[in-house]
Amino acid sequence: MYFGVVFSLPGFLSELPALKLRAAFALWNLLLAVFSIVGMTRTLPHLVRFVYTDGFTASTCKDPQEWYLNGPEGLWVGLFIFSKIPELGDTVFLVLQKKRVIFLHWFHHVTVMLYCWHAYHNRVATGLWFTAMNLTVHSIMYTYYFLMAAKLHHLATPFAPLITTIQILQMAVGSYVTWHSAVVYYREGPGACAVNPANFKLGLAMYGCYFWLFCLLFHNKYFGPGTGVRERNASERSDKICGVDIGTTAGNVDMAGRFADFNARSDPSAPGIRTRSQTGSLANGVKHH
Repeated sequence: MYFGVVFSLPGFLSELPALKLRAAFALWNLLLAVFSIVGMTRTLPHLVRFVYTDGFTASTCKDPQEWYLNGPEGLWVGLFIFSKIPELGDTVFLVLQKKRVIFLHWFHHVTVMLYCWHAYHNRVATGLWFTAMNLTVHSIMYTYYFLMAAKLHHLATPFAPLITTIQILQMAVGSYVTWHSAVVYYREGPGACAVNPANFKLGLAMYGCYFWLFCLLFHNKYFGPGTGVRERNASERSDKICGVDIGTTAGNVDMAGRFADFNARSDPSAPGIRTRSQTGSLANGVKHH
């Protein structure tokens, strides 16, 4: 159904006008922001306390049934897993407003959802790390999107680089946590670490892909051609990785990883809108995921 929305629905809507969903999009992001903030307050403190009292290795290897699958944090881990379904609504908003759904957007949504379900089903010890980090990033990210959709650009725009920076940091920490649990699993045996080989192999591949793609996105936005250091026509910029279009052309992708703009500020042709070359900074309404 999701791939139908991504690849088929735009064709059915081609003859219809784009829907104006700014208010609905603002409310959508506000709901996701509140959900993420509450979830963060229930999971992150528990993770920090456990690392402080039991150590980092225990937080990546101890049976989750013994330390985070019960109580408030256990409830919010479960809610987080299921929240990956409604988060697909991000893509629905893109399609209904006739915004481009690029590879990085749908790849991020699909792989995160499948990985989270696999990790939860197999009760991997590293699950609280993934949950707490993702909810923390989303609490900032969706608040940013709400502010942008609510036309509070002056409050939101300065935080665009921060969002992608913490997303990259999330991928780096996620990769290390996954790698560490795999090392303990192979070095000390399956009984020493409550993780699943298929899961940590998939996790390393997933986090590695995200880390590379987000770093590339960050580089293209801040250090690539057309960022004020060396101005070039946007059409000259590379939008492909290994032949796959990731859509990094200015105006189509934002710095936060949502990978599409939901307001006219990124449209150079819109009346009164200043482009990035005129402002010396990002002209976006920012995204991935």
